[in-house]
Amino acid sequence: MNRAESSSGFSLIEVMVASAILGCAVLSVAQLVATSTSATRGARDVSEATFLAWQKLDELRSMAYAFDDAGVPITDASLQPSPAGTLNRDTDGYMDAPAGTSYRRRWAVDTEADVVILRVRVLAGSRERELAGVATLKARRRP
Repeated sequence: MNRAESSSGFSLIEVMVASAILGCAVLSVAQLVATSTSATRGARDVSEATFLAWQKLDELRSMAYAFDDAGVPITDASLQPSPAGTLNRDTDGYMDAPAGTSYRRRWAVDTEADVVILRVRVLAGSRERELAGVATLKARRRP
């Protein structure tokens, strides 16, 4: 009784176990790719919103807020104190939606003596989710 036994090849069970391990690995990689794509999109949104916030803040800072040669205060009309709550609701003259974006910017202007306080918030689309907020002070300088 001479039986010919062959040890080459894989059994059906070995192939099924290998397929299950490979399937789990592929699912894990797919989940990792989806998570990293979402995180990258969120980081891009925050970066764009931060840029838009600083852009508006620079625009406000460039406006006249000084003394003339005679010592008379000069203030750009856009730097007049804003109504209460302009950072929390859309207020005409203190809100815009930059062209080509899905963001809304709100800003507030407050004055204390010869200092103006500028604050800007950038929100995601129509939601009230803040993506960026910046603030600065600008002092009125004597000639």
